[in-house]
Amino acid sequence: MKIKILGNTIWGSTLGLLLSNAGNEVDLIFRNNDKLIESKNSSKLSIANKKIDKPNKINFINFEELNFNEKDLLLIALPSSEIKKNLQQINNKLNNKITLISASKGLSEDGKTLTKMIASEIKIDSSQIGVITGPNLATEILAGKPATTLLSFNDLNKANSIRDNFSSKNFRVYSGDDVVGAEIGGALKNIIAIGSGIIDKLELGDNAKSAFITRGLREITRFGTYYGAKEYTFYGLSGIGDLFTTCSSSLSRNWQLGYNLASGMTYNEFKTNTKLTVEGANTTKIVNMISQKKNIDMPITNMTYKVLEENYDPEIAIKEFMSRDLSQERN
Repeated sequence: MKIKILGNTIWGSTLGLLLSNAGNEVDLIFRNNDKLIESKNSSKLSIANKKIDKPNKINFINFEELNFNEKDLLLIALPSSEIKKNLQQINNKLNNKITLISASKGLSEDGKTLTKMIASEIKIDSSQIGVITGPNLATEILAGKPATTLLSFNDLNKANSIRDNFSSKNFRVYSGDDVVGAEIGGALKNIIAIGSGIIDKLELGDNAKSAFITRGLREITRFGTYYGAKEYTFYGLSGIGDLFTTCSSSLSRNWQLGYNLASGMTYNEFKTNTKLTVEGANTTKIVNMISQKKNIDMPITNMTYKVLEENYDPEIAIKEFMSRDLSQERN
């Protein structure tokens, strides 16, 4: 396949490496011409401070060089807050026949899933927009460790066809047809990962963390099914799979944020010190707003919002969470 990747982020570049190694022709799109020239002139592909032999099938281009054929696939791997303005810059180059896949995780500021926001920006049919998401830590993939992911389109046959072109020896791709469920699982697990980092720093133990992740999954499922997602999606790679990885690994930015919050750092201090994009922080704000408006019970999200936005003491937040009224597990 001919694949163009919008976003020479760590994840975008990692996907470029994976997809080119799977035999696809990949164009990695750069906005910064200095970085473009540096990448073109180097024999190595630089990703997350690693230098990797540049695959033959990966090319580096800028916005001006972009052109799309009807059979091209555009893959978006940008922070959610950057997607709209980047699409606006290339909108005049797009046609309504291309296939588009979101590899980003988050929600738009007005609460849309990213594929819905993308569809409203570039006016293509939602059947042409898919999502790829799962337990995919780029650092591990770059080290050659095996990983799996979920590729979803509303049309399962389309997902099956593209899945076969994306899979390779160390990257196994499964297909699905619940786009909204895959997106919500991928976005909201970041909220739970922030709390998991807090639990680990406070040394509250494995019992507490296991219960927290389990209740977090219930919260994600409750939110997702409200928006029409299929419940079984949250028991797969884009749900519990991604949730477990993000809540367990110190490589997760969202886990790192929670750990530092419990160390006494504020969210603003963390952003200033690390310069990292942490999708879970913005997602927490958006989901908290929606849950209050739609009366969806989201206690973990509500507590995480207070810690992030109101500098609430994480230890007190955990105690308040534990002292809520008792309920049935299925609620």
